[in-house]
Amino acid sequence: MGPDERRRLFEQARERSARKDTWAEADRLWVRVIEAYREAVRGPGAVREDQQQLARALWRHSMLLSARGRAADGMAPGGEAVVVFERVYDAVAAEGGNVAAAPRDDALAELITALVDLAEVSFAAGQPATRRDLLERAVTVGLTSAGSPPSAGPRTREAMGTAYHNQATALLHRHLTRPSSGDGAQEAALAASRACELRQGLLDLARPLTFWEMANTYGVYAQCLVLIGDLDRAAMVLSMGNRFVETLGPAAAEPAQKLRVAAEMLAREKGGSRDATGSRRWGWRRG
Repeated sequence: MGPDERRRLFEQARERSARKDTWAEADRLWVRVIEAYREAVRGPGAVREDQQQLARALWRHSMLLSARGRAADGMAPGGEAVVVFERVYDAVAAEGGNVAAAPRDDALAELITALVDLAEVSFAAGQPATRRDLLERAVTVGLTSAGSPPSAGPRTREAMGTAYHNQATALLHRHLTRPSSGDGAQEAALAASRACELRQGLLDLARPLTFWEMANTYGVYAQCLVLIGDLDRAAMVLSMGNRFVETLGPAAAEPAQKLRVAAEMLAREKGGSRDATGSRRWGWRRG
């Protein structure tokens, strides 16, 4: 299969993946795409673009399998995608150039994103500890390769913002389901704070998604702040998050729910509501 035919097949699979009613067809197409690019990277004329496309196809197939309720099946292609993205980034980095500029910024962002998405596939597959390990790895890769987030490129900063947000969510989930797990709430609050810092710097009026992401992180951060007893800051974060939600309207249903949960937690904490045993009665949904 020639390069043009491979690209056309990739685009067909990507388009079918965008609609639920064609997911079954997309699943079959990704298998063909992956095999085509495997053959290409084994051939004598292999180029970096073929490696990148193989990694992208594996990553997209993993995500599709998870969306279809087959997260356990999505672990293998997702893991292989990470390995190939690592090879691509190492090759790009070996050529030198500014880590904050393309192509290094692009390659690093794709690697971090693949790790973050594999973490969520693993959670869907019933492996919360693996999720946390992969998110820690994603953060470490970013910090090791690009240094402190402000010095990274725009795509890497965006990927790191998602990594920190998801890490905060994972740590919060562990704390709520296993309260004896140590300083989980404090760790979650720290990760959420870092996600806020990154996402604040990425706000762009031309990209409404950046405001949705900011509101979503505020919802998680506010919950963490209540859990560690920083109630004044939690109230401030809630107020900022709600302003974003009001601006976004109906599109902000998910962030709005997180903020409502945080507001409920804050109200109960301020009210000091306790049950008959003297323990606090929490009224938020776990997870």
